[in-house]
Amino acid sequence: MRQRPPEPDVAQHREQAQHNEGLLNGASLPPDWEVTIRFYAVAHWVRAYLKKALKVPSIDSHDHADQLLYQARVQETIRWRFKELRWASEDARYYCVRPDPHQLQRYKEIHDRLRNFFEPKSRP
Repeated sequence: MRQRPPEPDVAQHREQAQHNEGLLNGASLPPDWEVTIRFYAVAHWVRAYLKKALKVPSIDSHDHADQLLYQARVQETIRWRFKELRWASEDARYYCVRPDPHQLQRYKEIHDRLRNFFEPKSRP
């Protein structure tokens, strides 16, 4: 039986988000990997925010994170953008969709907007 590692805290989620974003800096990544890295960076910003704002001990899934964002009364446009980036990442990983340059630019803008929303709210 698999034994899970300890649940990351706010600081660890922030560090992982920054680590993931560091992979994007100056890198020439295939579009499917870029959108996936962008989503996972944002997923860690979201988890850092939720753990700080709601004091939840764990977040079991992306769906659980979505539910907690609603519970935290995060504005609908922010929640929708998070879902959009998640779906783009899932499309890339599971359905072999490679975003075109126009889509990739949109996903970059979504990533930046979400980061700018969640990062300051998860600071110590």
